[in-house]
Amino acid sequence: MSGPDLSRKRPRPDASSRPTTGAPAPALAERDKILELIRSRANRGIWSADIKRETNIPQTIVQKQIKILLGNKLIKEVTDIRYKSRKVYMAAEFEPSDEISGGTWFSGGSLNKEVISDVRKRCKQQIMMLKAATSDMIYKGMKKSDPNLMYTMQQIGDILQSLVIDKEVDEIKSTGKGDFANVPAGKVCYRIVQSSRRTQVGALASIPCGVCPRLRDCTPHGEISPRNCEYYKQWLGGEYF
Repeated sequence: MSGPDLSRKRPRPDASSRPTTGAPAPALAERDKILELIRSRANRGIWSADIKRETNIPQTIVQKQIKILLGNKLIKEVTDIRYKSRKVYMAAEFEPSDEISGGTWFSGGSLNKEVISDVRKRCKQQIMMLKAATSDMIYKGMKKSDPNLMYTMQQIGDILQSLVIDKEVDEIKSTGKGDFANVPAGKVCYRIVQSSRRTQVGALASIPCGVCPRLRDCTPHGEISPRNCEYYKQWLGGEYF
């Protein structure tokens, strides 16, 4: 797992803001221990059960100290898209990493389907105009038509993969001829799938895998897998249709 994204770190709250009046020394020591552990996890956050296990402080005291830290805005509770039932805490000066928040394609812990649909449409428009195009060509075309484009090359690649999964776009190597004349031979590029080969509308549209920020880390029996993915379970259950 990658290290903390310090570029997204906000100014650290002044430690002097910590309430001390009337609090006995043992309680302050416990509070400091919990706060430093939470801060040590930076933008990844830490599950409440792990705080108890790593500090060896009784759960009732952990909960009490967390409530005080939350009240004084030294920490915050965040939603981890992988385990929505868990309470995860993070120091106030950090913003959640993409693996916690889901990044661009998630809002409030849920897939932002309107945004995804819009970017998919724009990617397809670029491919149709060019007949066949590499991801770089698609990205540059989108950037030219919208100089304020907020997405990165990797994020556009995620969307293209979702279109491939949904069989709306083919990912193939260019022949350098015909529709592929603008793409050097042998280069991987994208082309709109012929209508006769497309799957029935809705069959795979909205599958969460194509835009998941952890797709490359997902394996059948790994820590991240379809077996423990809430969004994949919802998709199989028809909640995305």
